[in-house]
Order: sequence, then C-alpha cells, then structure tokens
Amino acid sequence: MRSAWLIGRRSIARRGGGDAMQLHEMGELLRAGGWRVKQGFAAGAVMPQAGDLVLLSSVQRCHDWGTLPERTVAAGASLVVVPLYHPLDLYHRRGRHGLDALLARALPSADRFAALRWGKLDLRSRARKVLALADRILLVHEDEELWLSQDFGFRGGVQTRVVPVAVHAHLPAGPLPTCPFGERDFVFCAGRIEPLKNSLSVLRAASNLGLPVAFAGALPGARHALYGARMRRELRGHGDQRARWLGELPYEQLRGLMAQARVHVLASWTEVVGRVSLEAALAGAAVVASDTGHAARYLGRDSEGVFLFDPERVGDLERALDEAWRRGAAPGGELVFRVRERFTWEVVAPAFLEALPS
Repeated sequence: MRSAWLIGRRSIARRGGGDAMQLHEMGELLRAGGWRVKQGFAAGAVMPQAGDLVLLSSVQRCHDWGTLPERTVAAGASLVVVPLYHPLDLYHRRGRHGLDALLARALPSADRFAALRWGKLDLRSRARKVLALADRILLVHEDEELWLSQDFGFRGGVQTRVVPVAVHAHLPAGPLPTCPFGERDFVFCAGRIEPLKNSLSVLRAASNLGLPVAFAGALPGARHALYGARMRRELRGHGDQRARWLGELPYEQLRGLMAQARVHVLASWTEVVGRVSLEAALAGAAVVASDTGHAARYLGRDSEGVFLFDPERVGDLERALDEAWRRGAAPGGELVFRVRERFTWEVVAPAFLEALPS
C-alpha cells in the first residue's frame, strides 16, 4: 500500500482554517482510494520511501518544510505542491496593524517582509527551487501560474494542473448550533479574528448599517493581541443584541450557522479562494467577499447573491453589505447551482485524483 504524506503550514496544529480543512478532505479522498495517509506539520519527521506521495501546501510557507522537498526527490517519492499563492502587496500596503505596520514601513517589499516574518530572507529563491523540484503543481486557478511567474520566476508547463478549491455539498452530521439572532436575520462572519481577515471592518460596517452580526473564529495570538483586545472592546460596546463573538466552533456548527444567516462576509485583504464563501453560498446565504484572489472567478462577479468589494476603497465594504442585506440570495438559485456544479468534492475529486503522479 502506497503512503501519502500531506504537510501544511507549521502552525496548522494550533490554528486551523480553510487550508487545513482542504488538506483533511484531500486525505479523506486518498484513504477512500486505498492510500495510507499521514497528515501533519512536522516536516522533519517525514521519511518518504520510493513510491510514496508527499503533498506540500502553501508555497509561502516553504521554509516550514526544511529539506523535505529534496529528501522526497532523493527517495524516489513523488513531490506535489499546492501553492495557494496570492501576492501579499495589498495587505502589506494597507492591512498591517501594530508592530507589523511599523516593520512593513521599514521593509517596502511584501515578499521581504514575509520572508523575515517566517525567519528567512530568501523566500523567493527557496520557493523557486521547491517549485522546480515538484513532479506536479496543483493550481486552484489558471491565473495562479501568472502570479507565480511574476513573483518567483516560475515557468509552468506539463507539471501543472488546475484543481479548484472544493467543499462538501452537504451539511455534515452533528448537533446544530443555537441561532444567535432571528433566522435569516443576521450577518455571519466565519474566520480568525485578525487584521488579515479585516474583522474590525466587518463589525464597524454592520454597526453603521444597524445590522446584527455574529463572528465565529479564534482570537489572534500575541502578535495581534491589541487587535483582538480592540475587537472584544467594540463587541462589548454593541451588546449581545447587535453583535456577538461565538468563539471557535466545530465545523458542522459553522456550516449550520451559514444556513441560518442572511449574509456571510469574508473581508480579507488577501485571499486565494475563501472556502467559507463557497460553503455559505451552498447554504443559501448571500455572499460578501473582497475582490481579491479568485473570488470573482469562482463565485461569478455578476451572479445573483454575490457582492464583491474593493478593500482599499473607503466605504465599499459597507456598500456591498448593504446591498447584500437588501437583495439577499434566492434559495436554490444561480449561486447555489454554480458552486454545486463546479466547486464541490463530488465534482472536483476525480480531477484531483487524476492530477496526482502515477
């Protein structure tokens, strides 16, 4: 039986998210196909053998992988990289807070900032080398190859395949959550409370419009403690009748809340593809998302129930949220059909399995 090693970012054990869930579901597919799957984040402990598959996720975290790419190739195992790459420039220019903002002003290059943040200064050269070693590179959209070319000098070709981000079409089994407000009468925001996710902007936009809003996700760590403290303070100022933080919730409860919400918001400064937006769309909620990454190409810029905004334009999030609240999404409408037919595992799984080296 062949072994597959699925390795994500180093912090994945303590900070879950969409990329962690994507890896987990890829592992489920491989197990169903007869693979022995081992998932984790400690790349140094992985000892690949000839014929194994090593899948590495998020190329911007390539320093977390140590020498695993080279050891994989030397062992005769197959190396697959899922870059999940999006240029950091937008967040670097406008989204940094606190100490990050001071450091960002001292280091104009977003890549240099990211490399220093992760402990090394050669992010570009290391990412370029890892991509060159890969037997297969799985892109979430064809435009991702252009970004990799511009920032890392990557030249694609026969080793690239497009495998879209995918979610399960049906709500997972489990206890449903208690609705924090009236059903279909609140805004929901699932994701970590942190500057990158632009959580405070969501709270303030909902407050300005007088809309009840619920947040579910982890509070930030020490680097963004002040941001988290400010978020909690502003939540308390609104009271439980207008704004609530529900803490970290199990996955099935997040999906359940999406089915009860009127609007779901993902306001990130940078986002390759927001899984939560796909899940919310399937649940019938209107979707507000920042117009970064591939949101427009996945959800459809002009689709009913999709409201994109420019995070750099003052008031644009509030405009999009207001439109989404007033117009909503048609139950079982165009948006639900689009996501179900293109971005669910029931559709994407064969493409994923076929894209892996034989």
